[in-house]
Amino acid sequence: MKYSDSRDKLDTPKKILKVNHAGEFGAINIYRSQIFFSKYFIKDMVPLLESFLVDEKRHLDIFWAEIQARKGVKCKSYWLCGVGGYVMGFISSILGRKGIEACTWAVESVVIEHLENQLIYLKEKGDDSAYEAVNSILDDEKNHRDVGAGNGATNIWYKPLRFCISLFTETTIRFGMR
Repeated sequence: MKYSDSRDKLDTPKKILKVNHAGEFGAINIYRSQIFFSKYFIKDMVPLLESFLVDEKRHLDIFWAEIQARKGVKCKSYWLCGVGGYVMGFISSILGRKGIEACTWAVESVVIEHLENQLIYLKEKGDDSAYEAVNSILDDEKNHRDVGAGNGATNIWYKPLRFCISLFTETTIRFGMR
């Protein structure tokens, strides 16, 4: 998705920050759900998922601080991201380790593409503060994607899961940017 100047009263950098904040809430709920399930069935994944959760909570705080500095409010897709994230986390957990990997890879692949496009737009706009907020999380998200690139990210049986998760993630981002 190419980012451009907004035609309504809310400028694009504010929209980007709000959508990213909502997305981080969704990611937090994905990991919360996966951790809950994994504590019973995939115990060795819990420390990794907890470390991802810590990253996502920090990202949420980064975006919230920037939104508040601009006197903004939460995105209209905030709760959709939260509920959707929890459902994605639960479904992927039921499918086991490969399901969790597929979910992580699918979400983060879409997110990284958006973050990189956001950085191009924000640099052109000269919004250094928003640029730094977005840029500060990019390496963590790439790391999550790369860890998720295990067998679940390439296994043919998980292709429908990856497709659905990617589609939901993309659609939610686009909805939030409206």
